[in-house]
Amino acid sequence: MDYHIDMAPFRICVLVALAVFQPVVVQAQNICGMSIEDWCTSPTQSACGRHMNEADCRADTECAAVPYSGESAIACHWDERGFADNCPAVGCQDRKK
Repeated sequence: MDYHIDMAPFRICVLVALAVFQPVVVQAQNICGMSIEDWCTSPTQSACGRHMNEADCRADTECAAVPYSGESAIACHWDERGFADNCPAVGCQDRKK
């Protein structure tokens, strides 16, 4: 007899489990920048740390973006200051010169 076990339901369960538990693991590791909802703080001595959103950070020419480092279906188009036209900045930091 030839027995065939359909693995599709098992694969679906694994994918669902990964989707559900991945954000919990990232949050538990306290990794900033993996979610588009993040705003990563800068060190207190950083002048750019006072900016609490992307627009204010972008307006200050002395500052650069903390780029989003999570997964994306498309490649981000970064400029020289770390801002992208198709991905969010997730923090503001001093510009490296």
